[in-house]
Amino acid sequence: MGGLERKTSVKKYILAFILTLLVFSGGVVAGLFVENLRLSSAKQIALTEKVTLRSLQLQHSYIASGLTDCKTLHTILENNINELGKKVAIIIDYEKKALFNEEEFKLQLQDYFLTEIQFYLLAKDIDKKCSQDNVKILYFYDQNKDETQGDILIYLKKKFDNKVLVFSLDSGFTEEPMIKTLLTNYNITQFPALVIEEKVFEGHQSADQLMKHLCTEFLKMDSSTPQECLAYEQEKIELAEDPFLLSEP
Repeated sequence: MGGLERKTSVKKYILAFILTLLVFSGGVVAGLFVENLRLSSAKQIALTEKVTLRSLQLQHSYIASGLTDCKTLHTILENNINELGKKVAIIIDYEKKALFNEEEFKLQLQDYFLTEIQFYLLAKDIDKKCSQDNVKILYFYDQNKDETQGDILIYLKKKFDNKVLVFSLDSGFTEEPMIKTLLTNYNITQFPALVIEEKVFEGHQSADQLMKHLCTEFLKMDSSTPQECLAYEQEKIELAEDPFLLSEP
């Protein structure tokens, strides 16, 4: 009788082990399937951005011939830079969640940073042939979760829309040498750091400080000053003229 009970017990353990193994294997397979879907999505996004960049480069090369007008080129460039920023955020999220294809996701992320840098250089080159109508910001961030610089840039981006172009780069992404080259070129050692039209600002910048920097750049352009800057200047005048607005309650 005791032997029969032991055999039954062993069978139960074996069955439990097999069921556990099946559940675990199913979870691994499902996880791998989802991750492969994400990787496929990342590759599709990367291909789309490369095609867009190539199209912009070709249009840019034809500006001198008058086959592409500057206004159209600026619009296409600005819209695609905005889309690229959103898609980079998706790839970064994929890379953080990766369990099986981490290195491949890093390669995708590296490809995105390179594409972003190419867009940045193209935007600067376009300014040499067309009248400038936007302010470009290179944003170098680190992995400090308490830093709110990115949130402030999102706020200002919503405020100015396509008049402000933001290019975000991970300062700690050592896989891409070009990021280190930019940091060395601008002599940046503290983060977060911003490069606004070749002017370097290290450390956290408040929304008010950035408004001042951005509006200073807009005033240098031939195009009309954005309404946001006119309102900002008017607010400063009102604060200066009315001491009660500055006094503490």
